[in-house]
Amino acid sequence: MNARFFALALVLAGFGAGLPAQTLNDKMGTDQDACLKYNSLYTEFYKQGNYTDAMPWWKLALATCPKYSVNLYIRGDKMFSDKIEKETNEKTRLELIDSLMWVFDQRIQYFGTDLKSPAGYVMGLKGIALQKYHKEDYAKSYEILKESIKIMKSQSAAPVLLTFMQGSRQLFLDGAINEETVLSDYETTMEIVDANLKQTPDDETLLQTKAAIESYFTSSGAANCEALTKLYSGKFGALQGDAEWLKKITKQLRKAGCTDTQIFSDAAEALFKIEPSSEAAHNISYIFLRKEEFQKAAEYLDQAISLGQESDELADMYYELGSIQFSHFKNYQKAKSLAEKAINARPNWGKPYLLLGQVLIGARDLMFSETWDKQTVFWVAVDKFIKAKTIDPVVTDEANELINMYSQFFPNNEDVFFHTLRDGDTYTVGGWINETTRVRSKRL
Repeated sequence: MNARFFALALVLAGFGAGLPAQTLNDKMGTDQDACLKYNSLYTEFYKQGNYTDAMPWWKLALATCPKYSVNLYIRGDKMFSDKIEKETNEKTRLELIDSLMWVFDQRIQYFGTDLKSPAGYVMGLKGIALQKYHKEDYAKSYEILKESIKIMKSQSAAPVLLTFMQGSRQLFLDGAINEETVLSDYETTMEIVDANLKQTPDDETLLQTKAAIESYFTSSGAANCEALTKLYSGKFGALQGDAEWLKKITKQLRKAGCTDTQIFSDAAEALFKIEPSSEAAHNISYIFLRKEEFQKAAEYLDQAISLGQESDELADMYYELGSIQFSHFKNYQKAKSLAEKAINARPNWGKPYLLLGQVLIGARDLMFSETWDKQTVFWVAVDKFIKAKTIDPVVTDEANELINMYSQFFPNNEDVFFHTLRDGDTYTVGGWINETTRVRSKRL
């Protein structure tokens, strides 16, 4: 033994001399000298990042005195994880994963009552590691994480909740669990996240976790109207006075396209009574739209817009109200104004441009009496459709369809020539449209 290890051994031996024999034996096993030696040797190599030389001594330390320190297991986790990530041989890699799982089990056995990292916490680490290193075992990982959450409850870590929901989604896609189970998993994880966000509302990790859990749930396919209705209808009686719960379920039902369900109507109306906010008024508008009571829908959208000038859904509300004014009230100027406000609220969104183009086409007969003037409106409208697909690829197909349809109504070559114009010239369309466009003759 070199001088450094010898000195360390003397210090540890002196420290041990003052402890009761039973405590020492419990912590250091039956061979105290060996325990101290193996722990000091592996620690030296570990601190240097030399896991290859640390590992044999670490194994001896673990075999000799498994109760010595929780650090044995924390460091074992790190060393095996490092080896797994570097290993290219699949057989060896699987053996290393099994060894890592064993380390977690040993930690639970010997330090499962540790206040800082109890058994449930370690099970969470184990489930995450299994899903990370061996995705084929996500069913087993899911069960481990489920047990961890059951034990830790509101103290469950964000990565545990997220990985659990990821596993739930995959199992449903594989047909291993049903919609009800995924819904239950979603509710369990979201309740914990929401409870923690009440304590720390600006926690970025929790906010990102919440968004990711919602994404996994929505993309799972389990969030269908029948399943959501069954889940939320059963809870409505007890939670109809809980504004946060009502906000959550109305948002989820809207995302899933379930605004025509009774539970959505009930929840939206209950939320509006408790908290007549922009979001609540927006929800109510969907109810009246479904009933084709467009005047009522417009009134609630007006209220939602008034209350929601800072809302993320402001552009949606302007667009929806503009669509009602265009399609049902034929109020083209108001529809134009609302479409333009939707564009200002969300400049990279194509649908308001599509609406704006159709509004102008709808208004041409009321605005102009001459055929030529009416035809020039199609130039401006097609400009809007082209703009829509330029800024928002999502609407490309719809925009192209509208462009092909309405380009047929451009003036013909003779009419363009009669007005002393040529293709490509600039031209200002009058009336309350008052926009400059480019001359284009109809293609025959």
